[in-house]
Amino acid sequence: MSRQIEQALLSLMPAHGSDLPSSLVELASSLLAQSRHRASTLKAEEEVARQYACANIACDRLKITLNLPPIEPRPPVPPRIYKRLYTHLDNILPNPSSTPRSGRVRTPSSKKSGHDTPAESQTRALPSRGTPTKDTSLAQFRTPTKTRAGSASRPKEMQPQSSRDRVYPWIQPVVRYMCAESGHKKLAPTVLAGMEHILNPNGRPTQNEWVIQHVSDLVAATYFFVTMRVRAIMTGADIDREGYVPMRKEILALLLQGSQEVTVPDVGESEAWEGWKEVKSREFDAAVAKVNESDWLTGDWYQGIVDVIDSKTKADAVMSDSAQEAFEASLPTRRADAMLQERYNFLSESKKADYATWREAMLAKIAQAVPVESSMEVDTQ
Repeated sequence: MSRQIEQALLSLMPAHGSDLPSSLVELASSLLAQSRHRASTLKAEEEVARQYACANIACDRLKITLNLPPIEPRPPVPPRIYKRLYTHLDNILPNPSSTPRSGRVRTPSSKKSGHDTPAESQTRALPSRGTPTKDTSLAQFRTPTKTRAGSASRPKEMQPQSSRDRVYPWIQPVVRYMCAESGHKKLAPTVLAGMEHILNPNGRPTQNEWVIQHVSDLVAATYFFVTMRVRAIMTGADIDREGYVPMRKEILALLLQGSQEVTVPDVGESEAWEGWKEVKSREFDAAVAKVNESDWLTGDWYQGIVDVIDSKTKADAVMSDSAQEAFEASLPTRRADAMLQERYNFLSESKKADYATWREAMLAKIAQAVPVESSMEVDTQ
């Protein structure tokens, strides 16, 4: 009997005494063991509440049978995360009370009689459930998007009819507008690949409700992470609060301008801007935090930015000085209102020239400060 399970049950029912029913403790322990088999991989914040959720499910399933006092959950994780975990475990963990197993129950007459009639013998010989069909056997290997219930509950705009419709129609023209206006048009495919990765993990539309409700926020956040990744590779500089605020303001302004300037071809006006909303500063911050805590940045679309920059670096080796300066000016780090100012680029040509001038001046001052060595008189006597 697990002491931790008992503590979880007692915290769920503060009005209950310390003497817990054995059937309740056994059910909670059984559900915990089954959850480790059926849901072996949970997120870190969900794993913390696994035991508490199993105890909660056991209380809910036996509260009528055992006449339990009011259940007052106080999960160790935020309510949004706990509700998602509870629903997931409640759906995958079997509930014996809702699945009668009449095939294994024998009537008293069958125990007393020394012989069975052919009908009774044949009835007990049959399995407790029929042979599963093909669809039933394959159901456990299918994702929720394949089921009829999942398709019905998913929003209409998240049910693509082809691979081209897997993202909202406005995302591509708005992203291209943002990249073109900021002077780094070649980053648009990377930003679009990031949105495709977030909205269609493993090639299927996402079921993450937060993602569906915050697509505009994620467009701005994805653009931010791509430009910051390029800046880090090119200069090795880290982001700070002083530079983050103007960068955020610039990105949100570009996103709003894009919604006002671009047109979505081949789509009706009502469908063209589904999922769009104006993003506020705190929503942008929340999206940046969400991307940070998720595994989206581990995808090939983000890791491949290094290869893109490396290929550009090799091409830059044969560029003329004027062309190199024009390319550097097109990067987001060279904008006047961007995070990395020219004054912090100590390896630029202007900084090198300033250093050479300063060095010559300092050497001249040092030479003037050193006194002229006087000849020493040598006593020869």
